[in-house]
Amino acid sequence: MDNYNHMLTKFGENIEELLNDKSITEEQFAKSIQIDVSEVYRFIRKERLPLLSTVIKIADCYNYSVDYLLGYKEFQEDAVYKKTPPFSEAFKKLLQNKNITRYKISKKANISINRLDEWYNGKRMISLDNAIKLKKYFDITLDELLGRI
Repeated sequence: MDNYNHMLTKFGENIEELLNDKSITEEQFAKSIQIDVSEVYRFIRKERLPLLSTVIKIADCYNYSVDYLLGYKEFQEDAVYKKTPPFSEAFKKLLQNKNITRYKISKKANISINRLDEWYNGKRMISLDNAIKLKKYFDITLDELLGRI
């Protein structure tokens, strides 16, 4: 199973589990994260992955790990996650902590320097695909990448 299909399957299963664990309906869940309930049904039927911004809303609202929701962790840990800061803040802190330049990331991770600059300057939210590229590049969790831990 390729990575996309694995994430699609795990995300749908984990949303169903979240609804059961929290004893909430699809409608209540949709309202809590401000999306249309039809999107929730698409997730559960494993037809569609959400935007990363939607995954973050779910993670923040229900104190879940982004990595767990997307199938990178097998179990939801009993932990308290920070509310996700704007990606530009988390990205700047990560670059500083890793002592690395956007230029080097661009060359090594095959992400355009313009896109990296947009993230750095808060002009664009990172996509799920690019977040996964950076996760692998830095060998960190998505929660770490997003500044949640």
